[in-house]
Amino acid sequence: MNAGKLACLAVGHVTHDRVADEILPGGCAYYAARVWAGLGGSACLASVVGEDFRCDAALEGLALLLRRAGSTTVFANFYPPGAARVQFVESIAPHVEPAGLPERWLRPDVLFLGPVMGEIDIAAWKQACRPRLVAIGVQGFVRQAAPLAPEITDSLKVIPRLWQPSSELLAGVDVACLSEEDLAGQEGLLDRLTASVPLVALTRERRGCDLIEKRARCWVGIHPSRVVDPTGAGDSFAAGLLFGLARGLPVRDAGRLGAAAASIVIEGRASASIPQVREAFARAELVP
Repeated sequence: MNAGKLACLAVGHVTHDRVADEILPGGCAYYAARVWAGLGGSACLASVVGEDFRCDAALEGLALLLRRAGSTTVFANFYPPGAARVQFVESIAPHVEPAGLPERWLRPDVLFLGPVMGEIDIAAWKQACRPRLVAIGVQGFVRQAAPLAPEITDSLKVIPRLWQPSSELLAGVDVACLSEEDLAGQEGLLDRLTASVPLVALTRERRGCDLIEKRARCWVGIHPSRVVDPTGAGDSFAAGLLFGLARGLPVRDAGRLGAAAASIVIEGRASASIPQVREAFARAELVP
């Protein structure tokens, strides 16, 4: 942890995202940590990857709590025109546990729990750390893998999983980030979150984001972008929002920083645009 810099501990699988014949790094925690560092903060990434992990170069510049076990989580993403994203998962790495967390990372400014397939125990990480803010990325808690057919076992389709977190589980969570897509098949989830979590950020793609603070809503728009790859947009928004909150910005302005960060990331393939994410501070002024 670098003295004087806002510190974020991002937790979750770093994935292999299969695009045609290429393997690219991905995962909610990966994008959040990279964007946080790009904004000028100190980022630590706690993850589990397999011995087959091929994207070590993409993690340079981050503090790492990286365990190698099993097989790396592998996703294949498809974006049909005018339809929701379709995902398949080929393998899933083991859970990410807080055991062995170094003393210097027990009290970050932000603890961001961003699973991709439910690989995080919220209660365990809340107990292990004492951050100023605890945030969750909801997407990885509301997904599961199901076989396409009984005879097909090498690729599983990602489908909704009903998630009904208790008020006790959500106690101490300060921010929850999710998209409209995450609410599919989740009856009552938004009400559960807004009842227990002080700030809920609900992203709506080109229609901006609703920031629900103690059930009062405000809206934040988007910064116009030429979309090359939407992967990581929500995770980048979350990182920008949390960076702004940790800086002491009002909720609406923190949301504008999140929208600006997302607008930069989607202008490149996978995480290629993240080195330009410092431009988000200027872009945020133009977000309605």
